[in-house]
Amino acid sequence: MLPFQKLNISDIAQHLDQEGRINSVLSICGFLLCQKGSAQIRLGESVHTISEGDLYIYVSSTFIHVLSWSPDIEGIVFKSTLDYILPFVERAAAQRIILNIRHQPYITLTPEEQKSIEELSHLLDRKLRLYNDIKEDTVQRRFLMREAECLSEALFTELFLYYTNHQSSHTPEAPSHKDKIVYQFVTALFKDYKREREVQYYAEQQYLTPRYFSTIIKERTGKSALSWIAEMVTSKACQLLAYTDMPVKEIALSMNFPNQSFFGKYFKQYMKCSPLQYRKKHQKE
Repeated sequence: MLPFQKLNISDIAQHLDQEGRINSVLSICGFLLCQKGSAQIRLGESVHTISEGDLYIYVSSTFIHVLSWSPDIEGIVFKSTLDYILPFVERAAAQRIILNIRHQPYITLTPEEQKSIEELSHLLDRKLRLYNDIKEDTVQRRFLMREAECLSEALFTELFLYYTNHQSSHTPEAPSHKDKIVYQFVTALFKDYKREREVQYYAEQQYLTPRYFSTIIKERTGKSALSWIAEMVTSKACQLLAYTDMPVKEIALSMNFPNQSFFGKYFKQYMKCSPLQYRKKHQKE
């Protein structure tokens, strides 16, 4: 009914594999609010400890490895798609937030902020229960669904507001033309990195020359466009090598490489080792 799913942290257990891992697919992202207890989570190569009051944001196409959690842990998870999430950022003219989340995935809320999110969540639950109690398509039922949609928008807007507030104490500047180019690049990269690895593809989407496009990306983010692309591709490849038993050939095909040899050369160029060497090293560790 709504473009997101709400879960309790206790419900996540059924999504874990035997090693305590969750694979977040390409288009899925979301928020996790810890209300009680704590958990230790690995995101890529970084380990984060999530405690009461922490709001954790996970982005698409990542493995979330739950290393441990306390027996008393409680919390809420909101899971949605990039297509639903990105317009909130765009409407608020806060495009650079997308660049921050991968490096700073969580914040600690104040008690008042946590209470506000919980109240919105409870109210949304109540409206959805009323909606589900009405089986026929009536005007009342349609109004309840519209009310639930508005509450959903308010909830996600609130979540992004708090994340933004905790990132900076000063009022953000309005995004420049160059900021918008970066935002559109990152958005396209999340969606297309598995099948498009050339800077020219992303530059042409914005009617820019690859050279000018690359200059802007480097200037605004500190990394070249090619580095962004390679980081996304190798990050996903490393996750598949480390956390699945997929043969290297299947990984290469799943990431749109023409063959295993081409994938191996690309991987070694950026990771300084072959895919099999990386897998063996990670298993040993």
